[in-house]
Parts: sequence; structure tokens; C-alpha cells
Amino acid sequence: MGLLKSNNTTSQSDTRVGSTEPSKSTNELGSISRRIFLCGLVVATSGCQNLVKRGQSPDGDVVAASAEPVAANTKYIASICKMAGLRGEKIEGIALVTQLKSTGSAAKPGEIRRRLERELERLKLDVDAADLIKSKDSEIVLCRSFLPPGVRKGDRIDLEIRALRDTEATSLENGFAIHTRLHDTAKLGNTVKEGHLKAIGIGRVLTNATFGNGKDDLGKLRGVILGGGRANVDRELSLLMRKSSASIRTATQISSALNRRFTISTGGGLKNVAEAKTDKLVALKIPDQYRHSVGRYAQVVSNLAFAEDAQALVNRLDLLENQMSDPVSAGLAAVRLEGIGRQATPTLIRSLQNRQLPIRFYAAQALAYLGKDDGVSVLREAAIAEPAFRWQALTALASLDNGQSEQTLVGLLSESDDETRCGAFRALRLQNPRHPAVQSQWLADDHHLSIIDNDSKPLLHFARRERAEILIFNDSQTFSDKFLYVESGLTVKSNGDGTVSVASYQADNTAKMVCSDRVSDVFQAIAQTGHGYATLLRLSRQAMKEGTLNSKFAIDAMPKVGRQYKPDVVKSEPVVIEDNQVQQASWWSSVKERFAR
Repeated sequence: MGLLKSNNTTSQSDTRVGSTEPSKSTNELGSISRRIFLCGLVVATSGCQNLVKRGQSPDGDVVAASAEPVAANTKYIASICKMAGLRGEKIEGIALVTQLKSTGSAAKPGEIRRRLERELERLKLDVDAADLIKSKDSEIVLCRSFLPPGVRKGDRIDLEIRALRDTEATSLENGFAIHTRLHDTAKLGNTVKEGHLKAIGIGRVLTNATFGNGKDDLGKLRGVILGGGRANVDRELSLLMRKSSASIRTATQISSALNRRFTISTGGGLKNVAEAKTDKLVALKIPDQYRHSVGRYAQVVSNLAFAEDAQALVNRLDLLENQMSDPVSAGLAAVRLEGIGRQATPTLIRSLQNRQLPIRFYAAQALAYLGKDDGVSVLREAAIAEPAFRWQALTALASLDNGQSEQTLVGLLSESDDETRCGAFRALRLQNPRHPAVQSQWLADDHHLSIIDNDSKPLLHFARRERAEILIFNDSQTFSDKFLYVESGLTVKSNGDGTVSVASYQADNTAKMVCSDRVSDVFQAIAQTGHGYATLLRLSRQAMKEGTLNSKFAIDAMPKVGRQYKPDVVKSEPVVIEDNQVQQASWWSSVKERFAR
């Protein structure tokens, strides 16, 4: 997860209490704790989205950021525990990409080919596996991904595809990767050993060149399968007790505090989230409201107090309310108030009246994860006004399961800002996949098309994370009378009378049709000929470049995790928010950047 850098002003008061460890350990862990919790800004997994890209920081100690004199007896979980399970788990496999139209190459003898042959035998295909491997319409590729923290069995993940270094293939464009199995791996000597089966993958390959980067030959031999993997395991978190604090009594106290605060719903009712397995290990499940923001959950858990008496809690509530009045301390204070639960709700609601947006946002975010919709209007304001808060605000809205948050997300679909409305669409789909506003058509057997027919500025958006998806905001978008697109086997041409002709020439089929010049109609007509996501993306990019698309065109205009909050002026005595207080990019964001290279 992204880490928060420490701030000199606050670090002066960051003295640890409640820990029985030597001072050396305290010093080593202090910098990590302050980076993680100072602002209370939270990262998410992929997702994703994304997911999912890439490399995440190692599992590290998640430590209470400060200890206040008024609450000198408060023991935070992070003062004696570190959290495991916060890093993406790398998984790998071998896949066969088919349907390449002679741009592949015959597989060379070796261990990789033998492994693929074993995989194909397991599938019991209708065609001869040896013929597939030898064909130039196929190509052996390496497939890998990262299982994000908190992923559940059945969740979809993005897959990275790469041709072998010594390949003679020229392109993976329009290829289809058949069933592949991804495992965790370990290198033993000169061999790579496969571990447990962690995911299954299948789907259409979108090359880096298709997305406009990696325009050289290498860009045609690398790509992604958006949402092509399906997790085969659940990944949960755990708390590891430090040696000096390990005991059954303490582990039981921590699990009891967590179970009083959180529950998970199952088919059989509500169950506990924490279980003390040993004197050194507490297993930790993730409640539904934090499913898409595991980083937030990790922050709240690590800043949750245990073995606290009633008077100490009253004193701490007073202290945290004071801290909520300053934007520098409000982020951490909101996280700790969220950890307290319903008793902290009045304090957070009062903070919604603060004149400074950061304070209002921190309070509204905490209230959302407490299941309270009092701050919905503030989350809407933050999503529109501040890019650094946008992803977190929308994710918090998605965590609420009520009509007010749903209506707010629907309203945000009409915003003029591309990120805000695209992010609202994703958040609404996470909250309620059956909502009419996020329904889609499955076209060409490889992508989703969603039409958001509102009065917002026209936007044509192509996703690059989570799933191959085209969003059309405002269905009035059209191609001009001069529109013309030609690629091998396909010609799309405006007729100059408000209609467009689509002609597809395939070896086994020729199709011609006429439709209106509306973008949504043209896309659906092209999809009927079997041309999918990659073709529509290339067509749209060319039309935009030539000025024959009456719309705005964007790729991956989704809110980004890890942006820095940079206020023009923050009136706060005696300190202001500094750039080094905010979170870094999420683990998935870094992976996505690797995919793009």
C-alpha cells in the first residue's frame, strides 16, 4: 500500500506509548507509522482497479502515529503488531494465444513448451494440441498478474501478457488466450517450481500498441487481458505480534476489540472478523464496506485501541475532537474516530460544519465507512472539487448501501469533468451492479458497451483497467460526413446523409450493413461483424485525430489513487499541510505503469 511521509511538525509529538518493545524497535517503526497514517488518505486494490498494476510495498509494520499526553494509557494495535497481507501476490503461468492470422510462430522445443503441452492435455481440447502449438496462428506467451490484498475467490483481475524473448512472432494483436492456470512460483536453483493454483485466465489480448504506447514491435508483443483472470483463492490479512508483546492474553484482547467493532455478514448471519490463532497471530477478515478500500481498513485496524477503559475513551474522544479542527491532524483523528465506532459519530458529524474542505472530507469519509450518510453531500463536493480526494470520496460513496449515496452517484454521471463521471460510473457499478444507469451490452464477445444518455458533455471513454468497457456519455455523439476508416477486412464510411456503411470482408463471411451516424449505432454495427474492442479503439482515435468524431475521446480517465493534496492556502496554526504528508501511488497503479511499458 502507499505510505504517508512524516511531517516534522507532527513528528515531535509522535511518541509511542503502550509498547513494551526496546527503543530501537520503536525508532525503526516510527517512520513507517507516520508515513502511513498522518493524513488518513487511503489506497485501494484493484482493483484494481484495477486494479491491478503493480508492485506494492512489502508487508510492513503499520504503527500508531502518535500518542497524546491526555490518552497516555491508550494502546493502539499497531504499537504491538505488524500487519501482513498488504502486498500484491505475484502469480505466473503460461498461455497459448490463438487466432493470430499468421502473426504468431511455431513453439520451440524446451521446458516452456513441455509445460504448455501438459496444460493443453489437461483441457482436453477438440483440436490437436501439437498442431496448435506449431501453427503460426498461435503463440506461447508468459502470463502474470498480482492478486491484490483482500481479493476474494471469483473476483476478476487483469492479466499481463508477454511473448517469449526469442520469439519469431510479429504481433499478438487480436489474439485470444485460451485457458491458463496461474500459480505462485519459487526459484529453486536453476528451476522454477509452481506452487498453489491461484487464478484461471482467458480472454482477448489488447496489445500496448493498441493503446497508443509501445508503438515499436515490442509494443505488439506485450499487452493485457482486462479482467481476464479469475481469482481461485481468498486473500485475507493477519496481525503478527511482536516478540516482546506476544501472549495469548494480548492476542485475545486485540481480537475481542476488533470483534466488538467489526463483523462480517455470511449466509448464516454475522460473524467475527478476528480470531487469535496463536499468541503471535491474529487472523483478520475484511468487512464488506471495506472490500474496495482495504488500505482504509488497515489504517483503521492499526489505529484501533484495545484494553481501554470508559474514562480513557471519554478523554480520547475530547482530544480527537480538538484534533479534527486542524487539517494537519484531522486525517489521523478521523481514522481513529472511525475505529471507535458509533460513539464517535457525533464528533464526526460536528466536523462536517468546518469551513475547510479537508476536514469536512475526512469526517465524511469516516462516517461513510460507519454506515452513516450524513456526509454524502461533502463526499460529492470533494469528488468534484479536489482531484486528490476524488478516488477516496467515490469509493466511500460506493461503500454506502442506501438511496442517498446511490442518487448522488447517479447525479455525478452528469458532471462535466471526465474523471468525476467515469469514476462515478465505476463506483455505482461497485455499489449496485444491477442499477439501470450502469447496465451494458456484451459486444463482439470481447467488450462491454454502456450508454449513459444524459445531458452532460459528450464523452467517448475506453477503459484500460478491470474490464474492456466503452462508456458513451450523451448518446448524441455522431461521426461527420467525412468519416472514413479502413483496416484489413473492414471498411467504415459515412454516406453523407446521416448514415454510415459498414462492410466486413472475412475469409468465411462477408457482411454489409447501413446504420445511422450515431456513435453507439456504428459501434454496435461493427461489433456484429465480429470486430471488437481494439478495432473500435483504433477507429475512435483516428476519427478524433482527423476531426470526424463529434465528441471528446479519452482512455482510462478514471480517478487516480495517490495524488497529492496541494491547497493554495490552508489557514491552520501553527502548521500547514505539506506535500510530503500525502500518500504515494497504490500498488496497482505502479503495476499498471509496468504493463504500459
